[in-house]
Amino acid sequence: MELTKERLAQMAETDIRTVDISVLTDLRDIEIDVSQPVEKKREAFARQTNNIYVHRIGDYVVKVRFQEDGADIDERMAEYLQRLSELHMRPCAQEPEL
Repeated sequence: MELTKERLAQMAETDIRTVDISVLTDLRDIEIDVSQPVEKKREAFARQTNNIYVHRIGDYVVKVRFQEDGADIDERMAEYLQRLSELHMRPCAQEPEL
């Protein structure tokens, strides 16, 4: 699939509320050789999906976006898990004794 600017814009505009989930690629089926350089990983990802922005994971539709600079996925995941753990580790307000 050739990824022209027009095709990328069309993919990015896909509305996850109305997209037909049966035409989406399940992210669990995509295989990427992480030892390859970023450009090769991008090419492998694009070859295995019909929309690089909108996918599914089982019965859930997900939309992703890409950034050129900044934190990578591992750093973002660590940040997310840290926030999640802080939410669940906060002490609950104690109930008044009866």
